[in-house]
Amino acid sequence: MLCVNIRWLAVLLCVWTVMFGSMGHPLDNNTNMTTDTQTEEESREELMPTPANTTDTNATYVFKHYVHQSQSLSAGEQEFLLQRKQVALEALNKLGIKSTLDSVPHVAILGSGGGQRASVCLVGSLYQLEKEGLLDTVLYLGGISGTTLAMSSLYSDPQWSKNMDKAVYRLSAPRVRPLEVVSWLRERAKEKHFSLSDIWGVITSASITKQLYLQHLSDDGMNAINPYPIYNAVDKNCLRHGPLRGKWFELTPHEAGFTDLGLFINTSHVGSKNEEGPEGEVMEMDMTQVQGIMTSVLADEQAMIFYFPDWLKGLVGSVNTVLSKMENVKKILDERFNSWVLEPGRQKVMASFQTLSDSLSEGPVKEKVTWMIQKGLPMIGNWEWGTTENFLYQYPGAEVPSCISGKENLQLIDGGLMMNMPLPPLLGEKRDADLLIALESGSSKTFTTLTDARDYAQAMKKPFPEIDERILEEKDWPKDCYVFEGKEKEPTIVYMPLFNRCNCKDAEEVQAKMKEFSTFQLPLNQERIEFVLETAKANIKNNKETLLMEIYKASCRRHKKM
Repeated sequence: MLCVNIRWLAVLLCVWTVMFGSMGHPLDNNTNMTTDTQTEEESREELMPTPANTTDTNATYVFKHYVHQSQSLSAGEQEFLLQRKQVALEALNKLGIKSTLDSVPHVAILGSGGGQRASVCLVGSLYQLEKEGLLDTVLYLGGISGTTLAMSSLYSDPQWSKNMDKAVYRLSAPRVRPLEVVSWLRERAKEKHFSLSDIWGVITSASITKQLYLQHLSDDGMNAINPYPIYNAVDKNCLRHGPLRGKWFELTPHEAGFTDLGLFINTSHVGSKNEEGPEGEVMEMDMTQVQGIMTSVLADEQAMIFYFPDWLKGLVGSVNTVLSKMENVKKILDERFNSWVLEPGRQKVMASFQTLSDSLSEGPVKEKVTWMIQKGLPMIGNWEWGTTENFLYQYPGAEVPSCISGKENLQLIDGGLMMNMPLPPLLGEKRDADLLIALESGSSKTFTTLTDARDYAQAMKKPFPEIDERILEEKDWPKDCYVFEGKEKEPTIVYMPLFNRCNCKDAEEVQAKMKEFSTFQLPLNQERIEFVLETAKANIKNNKETLLMEIYKASCRRHKKM
């Protein structure tokens, strides 16, 4: 029950602030993963309906023609890569790496979670990669949690990779006007699945990316001038109650679905409803809505406690420990808390807002408060985060775990809750990556994302480079660049921590910088944005030769493969 009070405190503060002032930003976290595996399917074929295995004898799977199963690239992604490889080939030749179209290496840049810190870090890194002539060699750009903020902003410019100066300038642009926020929310409030994810998406857009991105993800796959984007989330129900293979959900311009199940739909069908609209148009989410899903760490109540001060976590932990041993007492206390504290507290908050609304003269401010009372506050009280129609509801066959097939709606949330680096879609034969450049700016200990990914790869039987355990001892004061070299099927991973031995004199300074630029705080001012930006640029500049060498080696490996 204490969690519920924390919900109200956190979300009311966030929503009120974005309506009338500055605003905080999303978080990242890691959770333990179960180790359930699945054999990869190799063929692309339409799924034919068969009798469903379900406890409800009357339940049948309603076959949807747009669901397909595959562990191969979609036709759209394949076509995009053919065009992108032409760009990469030209860039490789300019760098003195003699190559052919067949031997263009599969290089991906991966940004970690970490709120605005991670978002600015990704922009700074991409800026310097462009200046060094390396960005055009990259085929894929993967983001999760905080870095999806930067990605959604970048792809609003169809030629962003040729004009990173514009992307840097946008970091300091004026915030979105409150009336634009209200207008966007009012339109989304008409939809069936309007929720806190929509509110959170517009909050992060207005305060951090400084724009409401109204385009669709499917629009990003049209221009091979830029790397191919891969956004990532996890299914909340399976995250806590299901096997590993049912957790990870990827979204690309052409397909969206469960990475390890190999079950996908066209990206345009991911939204408030999968059916066609009244005029025959598919009702696709815009990128502000997608952003609300990608950064919705607050949707997971267990993760919320992780980000509050240690004294509060200790208090909650102590209370929960005692109450877990006193189930009957806990039940009584829950009921009393609801009737004596929680519900009266909600009523007082609602009454306060109503009183405030009544006292205001007609105008924009009163309009915002009235909307909050009518739409926002009830959802906060019920903790209603985003859901989408579940295209695998009552899906037959054991390959789809019950944590998915048994739910009418999917609840997709921040993927950083499982793994704070978007590695799953780039591991294995599907995208056959040669080189992964991992930009680490998360709040967890250095190498945590790598060891999480290693454990995931082992469970899913995907190749992963060896990690020398002695290197992990450098977690408190890491170097600025590590190379974990792939031998055969494993990709090489270049791992680059934001704060490191080159910009921090010792482990204490690394911790001080992470605290100063913590994930959960008000938006960074111009001076602090510039600091993170320049730090990220310097990390790339200092390691240009290492990156160039690994791109060259990846090209040689690709040539041998072909």
